[in-house]
Amino acid sequence: MSARYDLYQPGVSWLHRLDPRCKLLMALCLSLVVLVWGNLWVVLGALVLTQAALLSARVAPARLAAVWKAMLPTMTLIALLWLVLYPGRPPLLLTFWIVRISAHSLAQALAIALRLAALAFALFLWLFTTDQTALVRGLTALGLPYSAGLTLAMALRYLPSMGSALRMVSDAQQARGLDLHPRNPLVRARRYVPIIVAMLISAVRTAENLARALESRAYDPTAPRTALRPLRFRPVDWAWTVGTVLMTAAALWAR
Repeated sequence: MSARYDLYQPGVSWLHRLDPRCKLLMALCLSLVVLVWGNLWVVLGALVLTQAALLSARVAPARLAAVWKAMLPTMTLIALLWLVLYPGRPPLLLTFWIVRISAHSLAQALAIALRLAALAFALFLWLFTTDQTALVRGLTALGLPYSAGLTLAMALRYLPSMGSALRMVSDAQQARGLDLHPRNPLVRARRYVPIIVAMLISAVRTAENLARALESRAYDPTAPRTALRPLRFRPVDWAWTVGTVLMTAAALWAR
């Protein structure tokens, strides 16, 4: 799959070798702690922990920088809106029109903005180090119906195909003189109509071909399934699972 749509980075680190269900539990527990604790230092600690874990798993720093770059505008907007909508109480650091900034309100704004990054990187602990096959198998092992897992796997598989088809249709339309970059956003939206129609037709044809392929293979979602490499919890997976649950319980109790 194209790297544009697949977040997984191959590797042989300790994080890559963990069971996908264990990594999902770690991501969920870390997210729960970040949501329950609104303290700036706790959020910063969670961010440092996730960055250290991903770097120790040899995830490319460029990928981490890309995530920060994508989230920075939203985080900045959240912090600014918090400072405007929730004025601080004396002693104030800065006063401008209706904006009143205190040390406490500034810390809260930073905590709310950085919480978004902490939640994202908690999820990326799972996505950056789990290939799509293991990801879907982990979800089905947790109780996701096989038909839903197959649908998810096929959707992930055909994302690059649909992306390349979108680029191909866009290039073909622009070669015929269609301008897709007018200044007026309404005009731009109307000019994307033929591209959307072509993509819908392509998606319907792909779905029909997939349905015929599954029928020709006598697909039965109720039949028992086996796997070439079944998932098994190793002692190290149990150790991480128990440690994660205990640390999460301690953090919630402390809260």
